[in-house]
Amino acid sequence: MQDKNQEFTIGEFTFETYHEYRDAQEDLKKIDLINQELDIHDQEVAVRLYNMLREGQITFKSPIGEQFATHIADIVAAGSEDLLEDKAVVEEAASKFQYQKVLGRLAVVLAVAFFGYFVYAEVSDIMHTRELEQMAREAREKQEEQAGSAEAEDRLADTNTSIGVEKEPDADPFARENPVDPSTLTVLPEYEEFLAQNPDLVGWLTIQGTNVDYPVVQKADDNEYYLNHSFDYSENSAGSIYVDYRSDIVNPNTNTMVYGHNMKNGTMFGSLKNYLEEDFFKEYRYIQFNTIYEHRLYQVVCVGLSDVAYQDEDSYRYYDFIQANNMEEWEAFVSNVESLAIYKSDITLAPEDEILTLSTCNSYTEDGRLFIVAKRIQ
Repeated sequence: MQDKNQEFTIGEFTFETYHEYRDAQEDLKKIDLINQELDIHDQEVAVRLYNMLREGQITFKSPIGEQFATHIADIVAAGSEDLLEDKAVVEEAASKFQYQKVLGRLAVVLAVAFFGYFVYAEVSDIMHTRELEQMAREAREKQEEQAGSAEAEDRLADTNTSIGVEKEPDADPFARENPVDPSTLTVLPEYEEFLAQNPDLVGWLTIQGTNVDYPVVQKADDNEYYLNHSFDYSENSAGSIYVDYRSDIVNPNTNTMVYGHNMKNGTMFGSLKNYLEEDFFKEYRYIQFNTIYEHRLYQVVCVGLSDVAYQDEDSYRYYDFIQANNMEEWEAFVSNVESLAIYKSDITLAPEDEILTLSTCNSYTEDGRLFIVAKRIQ
């Protein structure tokens, strides 16, 4: 229990409450990130940061953050004299060449606007990535704590009893009978805090050998929202990893479809392109896709390339395959996926299997797609 007289300190700063102390720690993380990625003593960088602070694009919650903001203002002020001198030289020359002046100012405005966007986008993306990495660390620590052993980190799967409906040998493989009521299930301890932050959380996806170690969300009746929104609902071009709203993670359909952007910096599904190398495909054959209720393990069956089909095109849309209602639909899926595969394992698929498909963009052709099909084994 916390001592009422306990003080929290960071350097020369003292905080009366733990909440204020945590705010200061978060501000320190932001400051450290900015200092690592940007040269704040570069006058242009300092000016953009100063404007972003004034406009509320970057915010701080503690005296430590306020001190840093003051420091940025001091850097801007220290360079103002040189900026004024440069401005006078530019205006003197511009008075002789009015046309060039207009073009020059336009170029400066465009350059500053582009630079500002670049700085904001870079800082935003980096902070987004760091936040997801912190979430992944917290989830692993919780798993280890629950398992009671550090060996949990090295395990590919530590599954609970499966909540999926087991079909009898003679049962119809396409029937979805006796569905499980999600309200009767218990959320895994490692995901409780994150579920409280975002009720759209449905699981966690981890693939060894890649950067994929992310929360997975699902928006009811909406496959567009998480294309450009982060886990915390903020707008972000990287978006989130999300499940097709037509898929059911508690009572799995034939195929659970998961989407993510192919980011150039390797985040989200950007590192799935590694599977285009045969050696990588052979080495990293397992995908951990835990729901918030249980641990699940899948084995990669194939990796394929396709493209988005237009409405008038008569081509197979793998991303529309969610539930097979009969043998004809199942066989159409298997045969088409095999025809699109660039690498295949010797694993066979059966109608009663639970399939996981990861889908992302790929530039091998216009509107190209890279997909990975995996079969649940635990």
